[in-house]
Amino acid sequence: MEIGKRIRNLRLSKDLSVNGLAKKAYISQSYLSDIENGRTAPSLDKLTLICDALDISLSEFFGDVPELPAEIIKLIESARKLTDEEIMLLSKFLEAISERKSGV
Repeated sequence: MEIGKRIRNLRLSKDLSVNGLAKKAYISQSYLSDIENGRTAPSLDKLTLICDALDISLSEFFGDVPELPAEIIKLIESARKLTDEEIMLLSKFLEAISERKSGV
């Protein structure tokens, strides 16, 4: 896993600019840019600040989860804010779309 690429994907999924995430993580914009572009590796302390700013734990950051496109991550983040009833309706809607595409 490339740490910089993972940070960039998570940042984009949260609709944050480099400057926005840097401010939330109390690090400089240039330092964050260097991390994202693979020019430097963050210390554990700085990575913890970045993860806190992204509202994820270090274990989630390093979890053995396949990389997802930013659009899918955005959908997941949005779904986390839904009520149980809204999730059920969304699930039915997605099933209907899937059935329509598969010709069922």
